Amino acid sequence: MELIFLVAAFLGALALSLDIALAMFFASAALLLIGDTVPLHLISEKAVSQIRLFPLLAIPGFIIAGELMNSTGLTEALGELARKLVGRWRGGMGLATVVACMFFGGMTGSGLAETVAIGTLMIPMLAKHGYPRAFSAAIVASGGSLGPIIPPSIPMVIYASIAPTVSVAALFLGGVLPGILIGLSFMTVVLIRTRQLGIEERARADDAPAAWGHILMRAGPALLVPVIVLYGTLGGLVTVTEASVLAAVYVFLYGLASRTLNLGSVWAAAASTTTSTGTFGFIIAAAGPFAFFLALFQAPQVIGQFLLSATGGSPTTLMLVLTVVLLVLGCLVEATSLVIILAPILSGTATIAGINQLHMALVSITALMIGLFTPPVGTNLFAVTSISGEPIERVSRESVPFAVAAGVVVLALAVLPELTTYVPRLFGK
Repeated sequence: MELIFLVAAFLGALALSLDIALAMFFASAALLLIGDTVPLHLISEKAVSQIRLFPLLAIPGFIIAGELMNSTGLTEALGELARKLVGRWRGGMGLATVVACMFFGGMTGSGLAETVAIGTLMIPMLAKHGYPRAFSAAIVASGGSLGPIIPPSIPMVIYASIAPTVSVAALFLGGVLPGILIGLSFMTVVLIRTRQLGIEERARADDAPAAWGHILMRAGPALLVPVIVLYGTLGGLVTVTEASVLAAVYVFLYGLASRTLNLGSVWAAAASTTTSTGTFGFIIAAAGPFAFFLALFQAPQVIGQFLLSATGGSPTTLMLVLTVVLLVLGCLVEATSLVIILAPILSGTATIAGINQLHMALVSITALMIGLFTPPVGTNLFAVTSISGEPIERVSRESVPFAVAAGVVVLALAVLPELTTYVPRLFGK
């Protein structure tokens, strides 16, 4: 009965247009006020204990690393490298935008930060080469979803902190192949759509060694960021938190050495990081008491048993049904909040159904990230509309093929566990 009341209070608060974090606080407080299950001060205790998890300190580290990359011009260098690699093909600018998103996804782990950084750089260039602005915005919005999928990934850090049945290192490795597959699916959409729109642009290729040397010299320092994070984390040299700090310090020192950073840009990066970290922190704190009650009333076991019986005891069918549900939920509720709320439930369901914990985590995170560029709450959509000046309705229509392509890949991940577990197994994770 308490579980039903908790969920009903939460959904009722959402129906009243409360922010999801406030809705979780409201539901937890309402449950405590109507009963004597646990003392009232538990809300503050669980909220504080939730945000004191050490791995969560990686969040500000990755965010400020991305902010400093924007300030030092490393983001532009990645864009140039992407254009060099695929710009010679028809629709090369659109393809380069997706590739740039894949590169940048390996730096920060934040979908919104990637969307703003790449969108500011690429949308004007796409428009200059004859791309409709709504289509350009859709490419960037969808490409921005690769940030939380390709490691490092803030949602993966959060998931592993809340449901410690999987390690951050294993999640990082497992996210590589799904991120590449979704990136390739976006590139396929770009190729098809540019032909439908009659876009003929191609970048003039300069394959001279000097040209390649110049671009690699510019982009090389940026490409070292994921090397620092992944080598340090996977090699057991540092924790993911320490790796995020190392990445930020590296970019900061590069900015000083190259004289591309000044006090103003550092202050702006710090201010933006503080705001973003505060947002994440508030959501995570709100999820503390809410997740505690879900566990107290055995929600993971109840939901897991229900899903298993409803799907006839088939783990594959359960994964397909769960993936479809997560794709829908991702469109309706902010993705990071869902990761926080659902991580214990998904982990419990995997245990009951005999599903690999890593497989469950990666499929779930990937499915939820599709909601970053789908209406009505896609944060990437709102970011690109402000950059492009296009109405959200037009950008949403252009985003549909990207969402369909990504959805097909996610369903493939659900039925083919090797796509998520093969790379981690190679590294013994």
